[in-house]
Amino acid sequence: MTTADALRLAINVLRDCAESGRLPSGIELDANAMALHVEAAETLDEALEALRGHE
Repeated sequence: MTTADALRLAINVLRDCAESGRLPSGIELDANAMALHVEAAETLDEALEALRGHE
C-alpha cells in the first residue's frame, strides 16, 4: 500500500461518514461533526493532489 492509497482510503471513509451522518462504529454525527469530516476530506484530497508526481 502506498501513501496515496492510504490517503484515498481515509478520504473515502471521511466522505462516507459525512454523507451517512454516522461513524463506521454506528455513532451518529451532528451537523458540526459532519462538516468537519467534509473539511478533513477536502484537506486530504489537496494533500493527495500535491503528492502526485512525487511518489
